[in-house]
Amino acid sequence: MNILAFIPARGGSKGIPGKNLYPIAGNPLLFYTIDLAKKLDKNVIPFLSTDDSDIKAYGRSLGLNDDYLRPKELASDSSATIDAVMHALEWFQKSNEVQIDSVLLLQPTSPIRILSEVQSAILRFKEKKMESLVSVTLMREHPFECIKAGEDSWSFLEKPSGKVTGRQGYTGNYYFLDGSFYLASVDFLKNNKAFVVEGKTKLFESELRYSIDIDELEDMKIAESILERKLKL
Repeated sequence: MNILAFIPARGGSKGIPGKNLYPIAGNPLLFYTIDLAKKLDKNVIPFLSTDDSDIKAYGRSLGLNDDYLRPKELASDSSATIDAVMHALEWFQKSNEVQIDSVLLLQPTSPIRILSEVQSAILRFKEKKMESLVSVTLMREHPFECIKAGEDSWSFLEKPSGKVTGRQGYTGNYYFLDGSFYLASVDFLKNNKAFVVEGKTKLFESELRYSIDIDELEDMKIAESILERKLKL
């Protein structure tokens, strides 16, 4: 099985200008995702999708030497990642003799990953012949304590079946999609136009306690603190 490790890194960013090349813990943000992708199975092919010449040059400095550039119409704030994935897949298949069976989406904005977890997820995906697998993390805020508010009323997202006196009574397994990775077969992507489909996608529980999806500068600072701690271990 050949897997395209798709790394989306467009040039535009409103929250943090130049986000993908923003320095964090001694390297550009993009470094951590490319570095991990290069350490995966030999049949996992790192692929950088960008419309930006500086980002492309940085990718080449790390060994990603293809000639692909994402079209501008697929690199706007409103562009869907799945459209960029399908465009890149078509380009790759026309430019290479390697047949791609699945796509591993690795977003640079989620730089905190555990290499062994991603490797284990790929192995499980192959052995179980899955069509779609996504990384999830246990919710820190339990739904018994989360509320949905309207204009004049509110309600809990989830309610216990009986009286609860402490967190030990918080039952149920609740997760969120942590952004670490999305993995799906090419056929699944073509049929569903998405990596995640309720009732079809399998869950891979990550051991990460803190998962960061960087959108604002504050997120970058939190991620940097965690990365620096990991580098010292």
